[in-house]
Amino acid sequence: MANELEQSVKDIFVALMTEAHSDNGAIFNVRFLDDDILPHVDCIVELVGQKDYLPFCYVQLKSTKTGYTKKDKRLKVKFSQESINGLSLYPAPTYIVGIDEKEKTGYLVSANADNLSSMASIPTDFPINPPNRGNLWNEVNDFWFKSRKIKFNSNFVESEEE
Repeated sequence: MANELEQSVKDIFVALMTEAHSDNGAIFNVRFLDDDILPHVDCIVELVGQKDYLPFCYVQLKSTKTGYTKKDKRLKVKFSQESINGLSLYPAPTYIVGIDEKEKTGYLVSANADNLSSMASIPTDFPINPPNRGNLWNEVNDFWFKSRKIKFNSNFVESEEE
């Protein structure tokens, strides 16, 4: 994985992402990856409820037990420029999630942003909560809905002639 995650960090993230969103239940399914399957990616988060295709996003998790900065109340987790550059290369929605292990909370930031650089903390503007889970579901779903309009034509298809 992008970093060696403790099981407790994985459990916090799964609990935050798979909390029932409505009477229909969770809107995300989290799949952790084995080491080095996708560099810089800890898990794939699939959207639940889309019937026509399977939208997903990539996530790298960082955790801390040291809390927040005093000035801006940012979560103290470190991301290298290499890690951010690596994440931004994936042609899909990609996010960095900071986990506060003491408070059992998490915060999202897009790794696809143009101005993202190495950081020693993550903004707390987007906590993983019901409104932001809904916004994330819509953002990822919209990306994949629009990408479906690009027709892929493979050369590796069965010939119609027999």
